[in-house]
Amino acid sequence: MKKILTLSSVIIVMILSLLSYLTYQQVFEPISDEDQVLLLPNETSFSALKDSLAQHGLLKNHTFFQFFCEQKKFTKVKPGRYLVKSYTNLNSMVNMLRLGAQKPLNIIFNNASTLEDLAGKLASQIQADSLALISAFKSELFFSTYNLDESSSRKLFIPNTYEVYWTISPVDFLERMQKEYTKFWNDNRLAKAKSLGLTALQVSVLASIVQKETSKIDEQPIIAGLYLNRLKMDMKLQSDPTVIYALKERDGIDKSIKRVLKKDLKINSPYNTYYQKGLPPNPICIPEMSALIAVLNASKHSHIYMCAKEDFSGYHNFTKSWSEHKRNAKRFQKALTNKGVLR
Repeated sequence: MKKILTLSSVIIVMILSLLSYLTYQQVFEPISDEDQVLLLPNETSFSALKDSLAQHGLLKNHTFFQFFCEQKKFTKVKPGRYLVKSYTNLNSMVNMLRLGAQKPLNIIFNNASTLEDLAGKLASQIQADSLALISAFKSELFFSTYNLDESSSRKLFIPNTYEVYWTISPVDFLERMQKEYTKFWNDNRLAKAKSLGLTALQVSVLASIVQKETSKIDEQPIIAGLYLNRLKMDMKLQSDPTVIYALKERDGIDKSIKRVLKKDLKINSPYNTYYQKGLPPNPICIPEMSALIAVLNASKHSHIYMCAKEDFSGYHNFTKSWSEHKRNAKRFQKALTNKGVLR
């Protein structure tokens, strides 16, 4: 009898040891061979969580996972973007999900002409969809809170890289942009703008024109300086991109306009700088950080004319002489003709 009891005890100990080892394996051994990002939208159910984990190969045993989560009192899923590292074990992952310890991400937006463009670029990076973003961007609450309208609101969004949570709401994003706008327009930059005879809004307006005139960042300060020269001389800016914007605003559609015709230069619009002197009332696009900096640090020169270079490099020839400008324009026209491009 004693031998039977001893043998039974040994078997029980072995079984318990085996169960302990298997439990340890389930709980503390890494569950993935590589880093994985887990996206859990709002209202994700516990069942949907298990499905998502299984799809990512992060769920080895459904029954044990359910039991373990119950012991950890983890039953309500917190939405978010979670980074499951290659060395993460079940215990660490459940703790992370239970606490809602999201991994932030860097969002980037640039080359956005309209609020719709901006919404589309953001929707591909965060949980909110473009319709929800557009609704927030064009809400009366947003405009009244920050004393803006749809056109002037473009100044608020300064393209850069921002660290946010994937679940950031459209309203929270707007609050973040207001803080970043205030941070950008520090005393030093406001003083620079004032020295140029511009307000912060006017810097954004001129920066939007500079950006539309060239994609060459190294050329932007030169173009900014040229337009500042024209403003000081009370000359019309005569910028084609402002005419294109005026046409789009008049027609109510964002159609592609590649050429500006002579008749277009006469359109009566506060945005048409061939028709009106001075700067337009609001930005014609969402100006990039580089364009804003280019205006604040505009090159000092005497140029008031520019024409695209005949080598089609995207750069411009600059001059203060009308006769030289006409020669530059003639060379460019000839290059277009040789290339078979109709004007």
